Amino acid sequence: MSLPVHGRSSGFTLVELLVALAIFGILSGMAYRALAVVLESRGRIEQENRKWRELGLFFARLEHDVAAVAPRPVRDAGDLLAPAFVGNAAAVRSNEGAIMLTRTGFAADPAAIGPPQRLGYRLRGGVVELLTWNVLDQGPRSEPAVVAVLRDVRAMDLRYLDRRGQWYPAWPPAGTSGGPTAIPAAVETTITLASGERIVRLFPTAARLPQ
Repeated sequence: MSLPVHGRSSGFTLVELLVALAIFGILSGMAYRALAVVLESRGRIEQENRKWRELGLFFARLEHDVAAVAPRPVRDAGDLLAPAFVGNAAAVRSNEGAIMLTRTGFAADPAAIGPPQRLGYRLRGGVVELLTWNVLDQGPRSEPAVVAVLRDVRAMDLRYLDRRGQWYPAWPPAGTSGGPTAIPAAVETTITLASGERIVRLFPTAARLPQ
């Protein structure tokens, strides 16, 4: 007499469940790592886009300001006649910029008709600042309004081209007879970012080089 053969019971054994859980854990870890890499890459791309967008806006504004420079000297806070265009080797006082100029119209639209404005730019603490004065001829306590226009900057170097094609590190050049209304033919701006990139731009002024 033969005994009945019983079939194997359905379901997973404990070992099979542990193996499945281990595989699921590995796949979940790989998926999480891949997602983290994608999010990190997207964050870096957004940061890079923001950096170059802000740099482009800064250069566009500086180009407009330099192109609209006017030969109008001003009285500074010490009641001294300051040239229409000033390029300092370094800004040493709170009311000074590395570059200061009188411009016509408005910074947002160089073709607009508006009163002349005194403004300047400088680098302080890794930030390029825009300085604007309410009036051209300033009183003893006149202070500019200061706005940050570009961050994470390691260095900002400026030099100035005269109408004869000579470059100068400051303006007006020492020993020249250009007078307080002298304006350079062009301004070269070199920005070195904290991330290491070095960008050079040349902006012509209204005082073009002779043909």
